[in-house]
Amino acid sequence: MNKIFLTLLLFFSFNCFSQTREYAVKVVGVKVGTIYATKATSGDSTSYELKSKVDVNFLVYKLKVDYRVHSVLLGGELQRSLVKVESNRGNFLTDTKKSKEGYDVKSVQHEDKVNKKIKGEINSTFASLYFNEPKAKDKVYAEYYADFINITKPSPEYYKGVLNDNVDEYHYEDGELIKIVKKNKITDMVIEYQPQSNKKTRK
Repeated sequence: MNKIFLTLLLFFSFNCFSQTREYAVKVVGVKVGTIYATKATSGDSTSYELKSKVDVNFLVYKLKVDYRVHSVLLGGELQRSLVKVESNRGNFLTDTKKSKEGYDVKSVQHEDKVNKKIKGEINSTFASLYFNEPKAKDKVYAEYYADFINITKPSPEYYKGVLNDNVDEYHYEDGELIKIVKKNKITDMVIEYQPQSNKKTRK
């Protein structure tokens, strides 16, 4: 009971220091949405939050997505992550909770429902990539997919992340994420950092 209370307290508590970064979502050079990435720290607790709204309206392709991620780490280890997605293709949810053996996962995704257990520790997540440069051969937990992204560095210019058919390129400058290229057969989606929007606050 005490452990559950501690997790909830960490999940919803206010933090002493926070930083928010804004990213523009572009398809064929046209802005179709915005992502706000927030990192908040208090002692050994770090939380990452992503808020994204995307509206793609082409003649042959329409997509509206409201995507939210909240992940909490304690001492560098994931305690809980919650993903909520509302879209014109359905509403989806993935909840990952720390357990004695590892993690319990319940997920309703676009193509499947997933209930599973993950053994071992999770120390890096997709949301944390917005603030932390990965290392080659890292395994990064994708909160929505409840699976791991395999990271490599095929070029000095970027890292490559692969999860099944999903392929991303992560570009960093001085340790800060400046661009993600999400590869697609039709056209790539590009997520670009908007430096003028960077905000740091202390509570």
